[in-house]
Amino acid sequence: MPSVVAYHRPTSLDEAFEFLSNPQCWALAGGTVVVPNARKNRATGIAVVDLQALDLGHITTDSHRMELGAMVRLSDLCDNDQVPAVVREAARRELPSVLRNQATIGGTIAQAEPDSVLVAALLVHDTRISLHQSETVYLGDYLASERKGLIVSANIATRGQGEVAVTGRTPADTPIVAAVARSDTNGVQLALSGVAPTPVIVDPNDPTAGLNPPGDFRGTAEYRIHLAEVLSERALGGVR
Repeated sequence: MPSVVAYHRPTSLDEAFEFLSNPQCWALAGGTVVVPNARKNRATGIAVVDLQALDLGHITTDSHRMELGAMVRLSDLCDNDQVPAVVREAARRELPSVLRNQATIGGTIAQAEPDSVLVAALLVHDTRISLHQSETVYLGDYLASERKGLIVSANIATRGQGEVAVTGRTPADTPIVAAVARSDTNGVQLALSGVAPTPVIVDPNDPTAGLNPPGDFRGTAEYRIHLAEVLSERALGGVR
């Protein structure tokens, strides 16, 4: 049986939402997640719901916030000078350049991979997620939930000063652990990737409190905790 058994291209959010209420239907944004996963589901097959016709590729700004449509590509973030510098840097670290031209911010948030530097950057930028037929939620609350619903946009704060500190096996690798800090008139925020099931906001005064990261071939739990301590200090040093 083929991996993909049906293809849908809705022209409205309501239509897309209805398709995606079926667990066999998967949202297709950039395809960097769905396409590889579809190949693993040959037993039952999946139906894909292409979101390209929903006009979700907008970037709009006001005096201190920016709205990013769910279909904004990571390459668009890298190339837009109005996007906060830390978010641009995090987007560049997220994937190789070819995949950044495909991957979307909505898909990146929905997946929220443990080592996503971009999701960590969005956390410290006070990101609010708009879901179709639902209330706007803070990104941290969304990540702590079942992460259901159709993401329409992400609204981020643009003021303040940010800093990223990372450690990877090579400069081109996905970081083993990353620390992203941001300061503004409301104080300092710090987020870590690579230490929990999703990137997390942590206490700048005690960044490793309560963390119990899994170990893997790139580093033990103890090594990740050590990296979190060192990288947090570096990131915070750049915004204080």
